[in-house]
Amino acid sequence: MVQGLRVVFSPTPAALSRYGYCVPATGTRGTITAARVGAGLRTYLDGPGGGLVFVEWDTDGLVCRVSMCDLTLEPADDQAHA
Repeated sequence: MVQGLRVVFSPTPAALSRYGYCVPATGTRGTITAARVGAGLRTYLDGPGGGLVFVEWDTDGLVCRVSMCDLTLEPADDQAHA
């Protein structure tokens, strides 16, 4: 996953149950970021369903890991108003 990529949290209602920690509200926007994992920085962790990515959320600046399946790309400014 590319650091700096803009995403929107778009989980299904059933997907929300797999998180054992607080995740943002559906529709929250954020940026893919790197987090220290072991001895290095990574933007993702391998796993089922495409793995988990680290996202810094616009609402509070916190970083959490979420499934790539629960993210959509943020539309470009010119497409958001079309």
